[in-house]
Amino acid sequence: MIELNIMKNIVIIGAGFGGLSVALNLGKNLKQYNLQNHYRLFLVDKNSYQTYTPTLYEAATTSKETANYLDLKEIMAYPVKDLIAKLPIIFIQDKVLELDLFNGDVHCQNQKLKFDYLVLAMGSEPNFYDISGLEKYAMTFKTFLDAIKLRDRILELYLEKSASKQDFKIAIGGGGPTSVELAGEIQEWLFSLKQEIKQECSTAVTMIQGGDTILPGLDKRVIKKAVERLKKLKVCVLTNARVIEVQEKKVLLDSKKEISYDIFVWTGGVKASALISVLPLKKDRSKVLVAEEMECLPQTPDLKLYGNIYGLGDAVCFYNPQTNLPVPMTARSAIIQGGVVAKNIFEDIKLKEKIIKNKKSFIYEPYDYPYVTPIGGKYAIAKIGPFVVSGFLGWLFKGLVELNYLLSIRPFFCAIRLWLKGLKIFIKNDRLG
Repeated sequence: MIELNIMKNIVIIGAGFGGLSVALNLGKNLKQYNLQNHYRLFLVDKNSYQTYTPTLYEAATTSKETANYLDLKEIMAYPVKDLIAKLPIIFIQDKVLELDLFNGDVHCQNQKLKFDYLVLAMGSEPNFYDISGLEKYAMTFKTFLDAIKLRDRILELYLEKSASKQDFKIAIGGGGPTSVELAGEIQEWLFSLKQEIKQECSTAVTMIQGGDTILPGLDKRVIKKAVERLKKLKVCVLTNARVIEVQEKKVLLDSKKEISYDIFVWTGGVKASALISVLPLKKDRSKVLVAEEMECLPQTPDLKLYGNIYGLGDAVCFYNPQTNLPVPMTARSAIIQGGVVAKNIFEDIKLKEKIIKNKKSFIYEPYDYPYVTPIGGKYAIAKIGPFVVSGFLGWLFKGLVELNYLLSIRPFFCAIRLWLKGLKIFIKNDRLG
């Protein structure tokens, strides 16, 4: 009897930090064990590039004289085909419309893929919480194009307002790291515009946070330094201020206070992709619950789903067993989760290929990851283990974090070239200390 060699498919949806981590790790393993003819590895994303989201605030506040669109795209948006070159990974630029977990089908706009292993890594999308007028009037801040649109809008309105000597008001909904970074950098850019343009206007940047503190969940020392930095930059920070309605040029708060604006940016929350909400998987609100191996669980024990399904990053909810709190959505945690998913999938492959006799399970163990929050100019707050570093040293640490990531996904000299180009632009852009 002749045994037919039927190729099995691994489909990863999303080429963000987590999805790319899975793809690169699995691609290297398949190549090392010469299994390319047994397993096809697909990476699917609607964009042709991966965005380095931690520097989006720079794209939104870098003047056109400092860097044009193409310069910014090169240092922040990395072509996926370049990242997976020389690895047995098939990249498909397409939009996923539906996931059939019972029959093992991924329905894309232009094709259908069959999966034996499926990885949900499609990230998140803005959450408007059904607040009246929010989606209609607010600018979002999730993508590279969002950042460029915001930059162009700020510059356009500043020139318009200064010519007519009117006040220019920017409001930011949310108090997380993205909001803090953006508020500080916008304020710094407005200071610079006042020096560059002879006709200036009065400007105001206001952050609106529904909770009782900015940067909720972060170290209290980091929060204290962030509050002090924003105060020094003259950013108005409103806490315990919940947005209940957004009108054209006006934000209404639950305290009945009204905040007028010319630009309103919403960074106040995200939710899992709409694709996730209809899947027959266990969920916590809009996100899929995953086990410690990062494997997704069926909605009820009697459901028989097709193949092996994993999830990671912003698409899932993983509770830290020590704190019983959800693991924060960070690039670092998504990358590490991606490594765990890749190891578990490849362990299963090695068992099926009779390379090993017993399969080992790898689990995701969250820990206190170092993080850095830049707040205007050459200033950032970094937490590294028990230590908190702020100011210029924190800004230097931010640069090292960016270099480390580039070195993990690009060849050495390419990574160094991109990093140096970005550093040159950011040094010019980050004018204040």
